[in-house]
Amino acid sequence: MALVKCKSCGSDVAGNAAACPKCGAPPPRGPSALQVTFLALGGLVSLCFFGTCMAGAIGAGSKGAARRGATAESTRAATNRPAPKDVELRSLLAEYADNEVRADSNFKNHVIQTSGIVDDVKKDILDAVYITVGTGRRFEIPQVQCFVADDQVNKAANLSKGSRVSVRGRVQGLMMNVLVHDCEIIDL
Repeated sequence: MALVKCKSCGSDVAGNAAACPKCGAPPPRGPSALQVTFLALGGLVSLCFFGTCMAGAIGAGSKGAARRGATAESTRAATNRPAPKDVELRSLLAEYADNEVRADSNFKNHVIQTSGIVDDVKKDILDAVYITVGTGRRFEIPQVQCFVADDQVNKAANLSKGSRVSVRGRVQGLMMNVLVHDCEIIDL
């Protein structure tokens, strides 16, 4: 039988005792099964979120490095982008929530334009600026996570949580959120 220290008087108390024999205080108890479950779930959610941020950051970092080394010719080519595909945000998110493989075949590597509600404006661990855009529902997963182009950082700085915004960028697929790179902020 395990002995534990009494919180009040410091005496050794049997783990299954109802009270300390010396002072009558209840013995310390370990965490309940419910507390352990919540801690484990919290850790898992944190791990998933961190993994998503890392994957997005790695992709954004490599894109940023390539962008910084671009020649004048590639810069001109970037301004002659194909016309974006107008996509309703609710449809895009529903498609990825329903069937990621089908959604990738419809949207991945395509330039899209959509509108929604700003949920966050942040930087990832590599200082790449991104905004998350959703329909405005609480605890919405997935959302569109837009990594803004370098020339769009000032526009991102003017956004506020809850404001409506239109964005344009290239879909990279689903990594907890629908990742969109080289985002331009069209309407504030």
